[in-house]
Amino acid sequence: MENHRHTNHLNALMPSFSLKTAFFIGITLVSFKTSADWSANVNNSVHYTDDVALFSVTRRLSLKDDPTQPVVDRPNQGGDFVYEPKAELEWSGNNALGEIQVSLDAGGYVFVDQSAYTHGLYELQMAQTFATDTKISLDYNFVPELFLGKNVLRRENRAESEHDELLSNHFWSIHLDQPLTNNITVRLLGRYGLRRYNAPFQHRDTQFWTLGPHLKWAIRPGIELLLGYHYEPGVADHQKAIHVDDDISYVNHYASVELKLQVLERLSAIFIFDYEKNIFTSQYVNDEHRGASENLFPGEIELLYELDKSATVKLGWQHGSRKLTSETQSVNNNNIWLGVDYAFKPPF
Repeated sequence: MENHRHTNHLNALMPSFSLKTAFFIGITLVSFKTSADWSANVNNSVHYTDDVALFSVTRRLSLKDDPTQPVVDRPNQGGDFVYEPKAELEWSGNNALGEIQVSLDAGGYVFVDQSAYTHGLYELQMAQTFATDTKISLDYNFVPELFLGKNVLRRENRAESEHDELLSNHFWSIHLDQPLTNNITVRLLGRYGLRRYNAPFQHRDTQFWTLGPHLKWAIRPGIELLLGYHYEPGVADHQKAIHVDDDISYVNHYASVELKLQVLERLSAIFIFDYEKNIFTSQYVNDEHRGASENLFPGEIELLYELDKSATVKLGWQHGSRKLTSETQSVNNNNIWLGVDYAFKPPF
């Protein structure tokens, strides 16, 4: 019955969002002036991670992706090689309002040995740029059946049982970009999302809302700085659980600094440092999250080498450290990767 209600709730949201998106697309497509311009990008990367349970949540922790990932109660699940295929198709043109872009991304993480963690990543985005250079973007992001690992369900009578924990993640976001000067752009971000868990963890189903500003500054040719902050409350459906003291509701603060440097004519480097604090708001006396908070300190370095105008080689390393105040030791995650980006014009 719980699953049925959750499905109905999600199905009720999707048509509403789809209708609004279709209306917005219809309005922006009016008076289309020029022929469509298509472009495509294909990426293939190979990663190595020392913790498969934290790999996806660490890699997606960025201003441009999904920094507030679900709680992972059982890290330290061993290392593995991960293959990441990704493809993006973009359509752009002009209409009466200015320039319009629509893009579709599809990719995933394929784990070589621990295949249960394999999952897909999908994103649909539409952006309208006006004559004033103001840009409005709508984005839908979907991650189905993300395996978080084995987890223990603890009940009030102290009975425990172990189950696979999975979730499907949806979020819808709107971005408003406005150039202030020739080299400074401000972005305002708003986001609403749903995290839906499998049985018997439906009480962890979470709704979240995100607000935050970003600042992009082209300091001088070859040097760019990106700053951002997000505030996000998340509310879990813990009251629907019977005799389970588990509430993962939270308030999240996230800040990020990204510096991009042009080192040589074809070589550039990206340095990223993030800080995230999750404050859990559970009121259950026996909940391990009650009164706890989690501090995360991820950082990464990526080198980009342009082979030519269409192909770029990527080499990177990411380190993340996270610690719950209720635990004595921090948990670390290291990821390294090598990949190639290839951009081209489709034959249509």
